[in-house]
Amino acid sequence: MDRIRVLYSRDHATVYSGLGVFLAGPTPPESKMDNSWRREFINRLQSDQSLNSSMIVVAPEPEQKSWKSIIVNTGNPSRDKIANKQIPWELQYLSLCDITVFWFACYWDDESGGEFPGNIGPTSRLEFGYFLQEYLKEPGKKTFIVGAPEDAQSIEWVKEICKRHNLVWHTLPKKEKYKLIPDSLVNAVKEALLKN
Repeated sequence: MDRIRVLYSRDHATVYSGLGVFLAGPTPPESKMDNSWRREFINRLQSDQSLNSSMIVVAPEPEQKSWKSIIVNTGNPSRDKIANKQIPWELQYLSLCDITVFWFACYWDDESGGEFPGNIGPTSRLEFGYFLQEYLKEPGKKTFIVGAPEDAQSIEWVKEICKRHNLVWHTLPKKEKYKLIPDSLVNAVKEALLKN
């Protein structure tokens, strides 16, 4: 079956112009990666037969759900140090992907998050600010898709910035948090991929 490719942390693959999607947002701890919003997003995209292997979705978390599983140890400390850096890898693929999704499932603790583990997303906020500026330089070339669960915490600034730049805000009603991502978010990605 010809379906969209998936690239997990620190792996490498070709990203064709307009056909790469980067899934940015808070990453759950290892014990909760199995049921993460990214895994649900990937499952939804891979089950769509209108998408194909010319397209790729980039997920900045380890495929085996363990950060230890992707540590490179060849015995060459200089080479290993470079291979084990997450930030340059993320910056590389954020730049290569013309479709960027920011899903702000941000909560101060597990209790308020429910289906989403507590993670207020400090890194995601920095990435959002930086890559929003990149998007605004070439809005015709890039696609920026943003949203959050209805009850996500401390995202007022993100919502206001999206409003000021006429970016559609995708949300998931509190009573539907078990879905992890809204249909509108997935559909926006599929439309962008098929258009490109």
